[in-house]
Amino acid sequence: MIINIKAIALTRYAGHMMYAVLICLFSVMAVPVQAQAQWDFQNRNTKAISPKVQEVSSAIATLPETHFFTDDHYRQVKTLLTTTMEQQASLTLEFTAALDSYSQQKNDRQQKNNSHWQQVERIKASLTQLNQNKERLLALADPLTRGLVTGFGPYGVTAFYAELTLTKLNIRYYISYQIRSFANLINDLTISPVPVIVVAIKVLLVFFSFQWWLRNSARLINDFKQSKLKGKKNPSLLVRLFWYLSRADKAIAWLLFITLTLRFISSLPSLQHLIFLEIFTWWILGGSIAVSFILEFISRNSRSNKSHIIALRLSTIRHYVWGVIGTGLILQISARTLGQGTSYAWIESFVYLFFATLTVLTLKNWKTTVFSQAEPLQPQPIWVQWAIKNQAQWFISLLGTACCAVWLMLRSLQHATLAILSQYAAFSHALAYLFRIEVAKQTIDAKEQASLTRIEDVTAFKYVLPGSETSPIIADYADEELQELSRYLLTDSPAVCVLSGERGVGTTTLLRRILVQAETAIPIYINCPYDGYSALLPQLAMQLGLPEDASERQILQYLRSCNEVYLLAIDSAQRLVKPKVGGLAELMRLTNLLRRARKSHRVVIAIEKSSWRFIDRARGERLLFDLVTFMPKWSEKQITELLASRISNVGDHAISFEGLVVPRQWDEDSLTEEERAENGFYRILWDYSDGNPTVALRFFRLSLHRDKTSDKVLVRLFKVPDSDDLESMPKPMLAVLRSIVQLEIASPVDLCECSRLSMAEVISTLRYFQSRGYIEWSEDKARVSDHWFRHITNVLHRQHLLVK
Repeated sequence: MIINIKAIALTRYAGHMMYAVLICLFSVMAVPVQAQAQWDFQNRNTKAISPKVQEVSSAIATLPETHFFTDDHYRQVKTLLTTTMEQQASLTLEFTAALDSYSQQKNDRQQKNNSHWQQVERIKASLTQLNQNKERLLALADPLTRGLVTGFGPYGVTAFYAELTLTKLNIRYYISYQIRSFANLINDLTISPVPVIVVAIKVLLVFFSFQWWLRNSARLINDFKQSKLKGKKNPSLLVRLFWYLSRADKAIAWLLFITLTLRFISSLPSLQHLIFLEIFTWWILGGSIAVSFILEFISRNSRSNKSHIIALRLSTIRHYVWGVIGTGLILQISARTLGQGTSYAWIESFVYLFFATLTVLTLKNWKTTVFSQAEPLQPQPIWVQWAIKNQAQWFISLLGTACCAVWLMLRSLQHATLAILSQYAAFSHALAYLFRIEVAKQTIDAKEQASLTRIEDVTAFKYVLPGSETSPIIADYADEELQELSRYLLTDSPAVCVLSGERGVGTTTLLRRILVQAETAIPIYINCPYDGYSALLPQLAMQLGLPEDASERQILQYLRSCNEVYLLAIDSAQRLVKPKVGGLAELMRLTNLLRRARKSHRVVIAIEKSSWRFIDRARGERLLFDLVTFMPKWSEKQITELLASRISNVGDHAISFEGLVVPRQWDEDSLTEEERAENGFYRILWDYSDGNPTVALRFFRLSLHRDKTSDKVLVRLFKVPDSDDLESMPKPMLAVLRSIVQLEIASPVDLCECSRLSMAEVISTLRYFQSRGYIEWSEDKARVSDHWFRHITNVLHRQHLLVK
């Protein structure tokens, strides 16, 4: 026997539920009682805990942690629990008698205020300690013992009645304590009203601040929006947080006002118990603020555009959040008043029942919507297929709704995870690498390879169109760089800017976009010739309306004296640079000419990034420009849009991704096999080209094959050049290759000067490069071939000889 009390008759289960509701109500009414008694126990000298209670507390303190428990320890816990509950029953009777005796002493106020009240508080302190002992012992007891005391059986009902009786006595104690507290407050006022006056001043200051905020909050929030948010695409996280909190500014103001007021009032010794009203303030008012934020967030980030689904989702969230707030408030009050004993366990059981009922009702409301969303999606797991098949049966349909809802949420989580990870280039590159391996395996094993012939380069341009002035522009590419250059070049102030980017990344297109926007200046575009500065001056003179043989002095004089303002865009200016000692002379002559014009002419010079690194290291801070900006790499989305826009795909020039199988992704369940293959292949091209659209377009054309049997043009994985020879190449040969990349087009004489090798070594190296297709010849000058450009730049980058 755990409790040495005569067993009472078993009550019906419905009666148990009624008792649980009653204990919840009594707990709410008595919230400050137990907490105030605990404060008194720690801070007042009138407390004298019973020696028997202290013995039990000392015995509990000697118990080890539960993972060191033996059978003897569990038996000791049972004994101590029985002793505690017996002492609790005995002290409850004494507590009743002491409260009755205190209430009957109406004539002798001195006796009432001293001896009788001290006796009440001594017993209360002992009961508080016993309640803490019981809570500790229940946590240490074995599951069977804990279940007997906190369950719905005879022992649990007996323990519940004991806690219910103690709750009633706590209410009586609290009422008496309140009367004495107010009497003490009045007595303190007659002695010294200063503390009350100070508290009143603090409360008034808080109140006036609160009223000021309510009157001016709308104006301040609007000013904040205009200064920090208007016209800005990506405001800082702190600014966004302040803006989000301003959506509930009045509710937050009320919460702070009530909290600060309670803190100031409870600083008075006679009203310190009012601090516990914060529990209700933060759970109810704070909970309502949380509900508002959650609903606002869900409403703004909801993918569905159907009003009934949005309303159903918001209603479900509102029910669950308010349910959590209500049950959390009740459980916290119960834990503070009577501890985590029988009453707490009963309330916890009813909380589980409440949420189970709420879940059943929620599944019933969502049944039609969940099945209508799950049925069209493919492929479906077996358990989802089973749920859809049995959706007409009432009980099974609820279980099926839960299964389909879990599947839909996991699917949405997968899509969201992939969307977030896809923002990082490293993840997309890894995914593209896996795609390439999978597609390569299929290409090797496919029997159709014998019937496929690659389309020649000239014919391939009819299927994947070359760029032209009418080609669609990917507007969002380099948008920030365009705006940054516009702030310097499209104003009335003189400026010399540098635009640097990799070969084929779209630098020329960006220059032309800037020139089109020029309104206050005459735009001039010049593509720097291969012969350098001597050939550039005649072109500049002709564009300015001067004779072709005009000298540098004449050009400078014209720029100084003319009435017009020019916006000069000089493309491919890397042809003015040679990676050698004194190789910046021609570029310096050009910049000096443009700076000496002394008028509001604006100039933008485009230089390949490989050459700009040499300029930057050679001159450092001595070569000053108003702005140096770099073209970014193309993102996967931008490469996809570009490739899709260049496909002719009409009539005889249509291409097909049929038969190209790529791994399925979480975010592509709604796509067909061919659409999935197209997106996967574009991702492979983006990964291989490393964000260079020219490289991506070239290898897209190399991927076109004609099927001899069906005469279709199919897309198959391109053959990647083998770079083993490049990786093992000696450093002098790599230096020659780097010089060709930096010069764009180089003669053997230029290479001798840049690499410091002899003419014989350079000629032999160039013949070696030509035999493997690394370079192409234009008259007597060499340039890196388009086919090997990406592999060569990758190798030079890994060898730390070039920065891409």
